Amino acid sequence: MTVRTPVRRGGLGTGERIVRGVLAGGAVIAGIVGWLTGAGWFAWAWLAIGLGGVDFMITAVLGYCPLYARLGLGQPYTADLFKVRRRRSTGGR
Repeated sequence: MTVRTPVRRGGLGTGERIVRGVLAGGAVIAGIVGWLTGAGWFAWAWLAIGLGGVDFMITAVLGYCPLYARLGLGQPYTADLFKVRRRRSTGGR
């Protein structure tokens, strides 16, 4: 019999959330600057980069990625993720 760890489909780990947040901030700032200084279709390309950054920011804050959920990827369930506290053993008292 195989024991599998339950997986929260689409869940992001803490490290990935931090990386996504940093990348999102950079993309949003680059998108705004590019939109304000660019001209023609190039400005629209910068706007698309900024919107991609907004998407990364939302997934970082929520800790959930719909694409990961579709692909069946995610983080394993642990007591730490859900702040579950376990009672200490009183030694039979």
